[in-house]
Amino acid sequence: MFQQFKSLDEIVYLTWIKLKVIVINFIEFMRVIFHYYGELKFLKIDLKLIISYFFNNPYQVSKQFLSSKRSKNLYAYGETPLTTLELIAKECQLSVRDTVFELGCGRGRTCFWLHHFIGCQVVGIDYVPQFIERANEVKALFHLSGIEFRLENFLETNFSRATIIYLYGSCYSTSFIKQLVSHLETLPLGTKVVTVSYPLTNYQKKPSFNLLKQFPAKFTWGVAEVYLQIKK
Repeated sequence: MFQQFKSLDEIVYLTWIKLKVIVINFIEFMRVIFHYYGELKFLKIDLKLIISYFFNNPYQVSKQFLSSKRSKNLYAYGETPLTTLELIAKECQLSVRDTVFELGCGRGRTCFWLHHFIGCQVVGIDYVPQFIERANEVKALFHLSGIEFRLENFLETNFSRATIIYLYGSCYSTSFIKQLVSHLETLPLGTKVVTVSYPLTNYQKKPSFNLLKQFPAKFTWGVAEVYLQIKK
């Protein structure tokens, strides 16, 4: 009997969380319309990208891919809300002179936003083939230059072109983050890295990054700390 009530409580809780996320996403979409859809070209790009996932959303695409790879965590997918991305861009003073590498770019929505509104060079990297294929289709459709999408394991990525790297990696395992941090230790001096939820130094015995700034930002699941670091 206790187990039945426990299960019912879990169902109610999960339903509440789902409804909460739906409301949060709806509010965010209204903000996107108000703040960014005045730019006709971005409106077309974003709607094309959204429509391309209408019957199979990015979370399902990611889950199906991870399931095919027998991953232990089938829900390792998340997106940075565009209004939060704007905050991050301002706090980190991104400019047209930057080349941003986004690790785990997903469907590439944030990459298209950065390219359009900041005017910087952008390289989106992901290991899910459908994400990269569809992002490249949108890029080709609108004849965009200065933006690139790569199907790649970013533990092996060459970051020599990057001036700033963005990692929204809250879902990655500790072992994977340690491997990535080890790879990032080879970055040229002065390269900046933005991470969500944790600083890189949490995974280093001998810190090779200086923390320049820390600030809170809103995500679908709540508020997280964002860290701006620089290779020393």
